[in-house]
Amino acid sequence: MNERRKIAWILGWAIPSTSFEGLVCQVFPNDDHLFFEARLDVASAITLAAPFDYTVGYSLGSLLLLKSNLPLGITGKKVLLSPVLGFSREMNLGGKISDAHLRYTQRLLDLDPVRTVNAFYETSGLVSLPRRQEPYTQDSLELLKFGLNFLGKERHDEKINQDILCLCGALDTLLDAEALKTSIPELRVIEDATHDPLLLIEALEAVIT
Repeated sequence: MNERRKIAWILGWAIPSTSFEGLVCQVFPNDDHLFFEARLDVASAITLAAPFDYTVGYSLGSLLLLKSNLPLGITGKKVLLSPVLGFSREMNLGGKISDAHLRYTQRLLDLDPVRTVNAFYETSGLVSLPRRQEPYTQDSLELLKFGLNFLGKERHDEKINQDILCLCGALDTLLDAEALKTSIPELRVIEDATHDPLLLIEALEAVIT
């Protein structure tokens, strides 16, 4: 019988941990999981809970993982799902969304956070996650603002070697998988997958089992 693995998951923008946890535990029922919100101090939180066998960054979480520079002794094998190296199209790092659209989303977030997040879910094809119904607390709203600001400013320009496992959907509306291959030569492109995490989590399970 295989031993239970300890896996850290860094969430994407506006992704509730409870919803994401349901998807992960459905695919990886025999492992132990810890879920971390996409926030600036995520590296410290992971370090306190370490060591892990795997640390997985999804979307915004992937860029946070790259920027954290955490050693493998803490993270274990690093995995990027829907890897964000530079979110905006103008960064020329595989992102499809324009700076103007990102700024527009930031303005909408101030006016109607719930509607803005649900519109993002629709645009991104996040069909496996429920739509937001409840209003956001002030702390949660600040976290959303941080995420958009981080995506608008931060980038990872170095090539990613095969030591980091990277998976991206061929039909991702936010990321261009073929363009990402310039920086991630070993990128695994998952056919029929979008930015929605479920098929990517299932593909990861097939790789690391």
